[in-house]
Amino acid sequence: MTIGLIDAARDDGAFASPAEGGQAWLRLLASQEARYAREKEEAAIEAEDYWGQAEEACAVDPIG
Repeated sequence: MTIGLIDAARDDGAFASPAEGGQAWLRLLASQEARYAREKEEAAIEAEDYWGQAEEACAVDPIG
């Protein structure tokens, strides 16, 4: 995120309001939101994999 903020700050008027040409700032926010959504999706997939492996392990070697 730091690199994205630095790049946005380099653009003239990046932190201005959208009416004053702050589209770079809005693009930065949108890209960060997209990255966050991808990370959440990947974490959910990893969690499903983890629990699937745990269920398989318990089926092979049941506890108690």
